[in-house]
Amino acid sequence: MTPNTWIVAVNYNGLDDTRKCLDSLAKLAAPANVVVVDNASTIDPRESLQKAFPWAVFVRNDINLGWSGGNNTGIRLAMERGAELILLLNNDTMVAPELIDRLHAAVVASPQFGILGPIIRDMAEPGLTMTDGVVFNRPGYPGFFQRSPVPEVTTNPTRIQEVDIVNGCAMLIRAEVFRRIGLIDDRFFLIHEEADFCLRAQEAGFRCGILAEPLVWHKGSSAFKQSGKRWQRYYDTRNLGLLLAKHTAHANVNRRGISAYAHYLRYAYHRYCHEREDGQRDAADAVLEGLVDAATRRYGAYQKRPRLSVPILRSLFEAARRVKSAKSVGAAPTDARRDLWNERERA
Repeated sequence: MTPNTWIVAVNYNGLDDTRKCLDSLAKLAAPANVVVVDNASTIDPRESLQKAFPWAVFVRNDINLGWSGGNNTGIRLAMERGAELILLLNNDTMVAPELIDRLHAAVVASPQFGILGPIIRDMAEPGLTMTDGVVFNRPGYPGFFQRSPVPEVTTNPTRIQEVDIVNGCAMLIRAEVFRRIGLIDDRFFLIHEEADFCLRAQEAGFRCGILAEPLVWHKGSSAFKQSGKRWQRYYDTRNLGLLLAKHTAHANVNRRGISAYAHYLRYAYHRYCHEREDGQRDAADAVLEGLVDAATRRYGAYQKRPRLSVPILRSLFEAARRVKSAKSVGAAPTDARRDLWNERERA
């Protein structure tokens, strides 16, 4: 019997992307219910979408609740309607017709996995892998999110590679996981919320895995292309602090306590330097604001307010930049700096 499966997509001023996503979902070979949550877009798209896609459910939040809150609205609705499996799917994706078939087969064959996702390809370059496996905070790696490549192979049932984190742009979750650990943590709002959810699931005894097949194509970072780089830097920096506060005792974590936070500060410093060297002062200051809000535990949607510690941090980081510049005039960035700068972006 086919499990009661729901697909949750969140729209925020991305009507064209959402239409393309729904067009691809209309071609699914296996049945799935679809709910689109509008996150208080400037123009309410529900009426036009309902006419074009009468088989889907459309709901709207009164305010923008971010990726976390928008998905939670859809998850609650799906759970109320008896969902057994819930696929969180970014609205700027297109899917293969066999996506649900392959996910269902993987769920049946590997019941120990509570969260699954496919290999994600780049929509602009369909042959290029955008995201596959990710492990968190492992020893010997200068960043926090390290790619764990998943070799592509078509088998029956699908081969699954265990990972720490499944990318939130296409993440299938058993309803039992929500019943055990709750919904997505709304404090994140944007970025690193799926990392937190996957780590929480693992700590509750579930496993996370990636199917060894490319089944989703992702446009990528649509929300930040609309709103600007500063928000990407702010939420990345702030939420990484929250993620470490919640998960430095994770079984696979090597950096703990003071060591983890020292590495976090180093990461933020290199992010700041990268933006300053690119002439992006606003994005650099967003890193500082993220550090301050992480330290003062101010989460959720960004709030414009005085942050008296930001000028102090800026002075310290600029002094460190001057010292570094004096010591390494003409030197190329170290591999560690390149890795930190290239730490994967989250939309």
